[in-house]
Amino acid sequence: MTTELYDLYDSKGKVMRLYQELRNGEKKQLLSFTLNDTTGPCHERSVEEGSYEVNGSKIIFYTLLDRRGNADAPYGARIATYTVDENGELILLSSKIYIETERRTEAKKSAMQYLFTSPVTQSEKEALRQYVESAEKRFKGTFVFGEEARSLIKEVNEALQRKMQKRWH
Repeated sequence: MTTELYDLYDSKGKVMRLYQELRNGEKKQLLSFTLNDTTGPCHERSVEEGSYEVNGSKIIFYTLLDRRGNADAPYGARIATYTVDENGELILLSSKIYIETERRTEAKKSAMQYLFTSPVTQSEKEALRQYVESAEKRFKGTFVFGEEARSLIKEVNEALQRKMQKRWH
């Protein structure tokens, strides 16, 4: 495992990379995970915060996506759980996401509005299905709704809080 800081154009952050050491001594990258990233000018920032916890043979990755100011950036959360198999490979066990791809004030112009008001017509239901499918592909997880979405965001915030508390001690 390594961590690297980066400062590229208008993006600054820290990424963690997990490697598997091969028999010949070389390293194979298994995963790259953003620990923090801030992109954009001072008054319009996209923010990604990440944390991870190891629980036995499982590694749980927590990600919170947020925006500051007038940034047109995603808001939401993701929890991805991996295990390491007998060959040292990472296996994804589950990944849940809740993502708002734009500000709620802009939602009335897109299918995202159906996250907040139930779709009625077949075309509205299809628009929501396409929105969810696109988010699942882009953010690599199974989309959750309602109470499950609120619980997901709460769990990610709690994990980030635990991360901060570890830094203080």
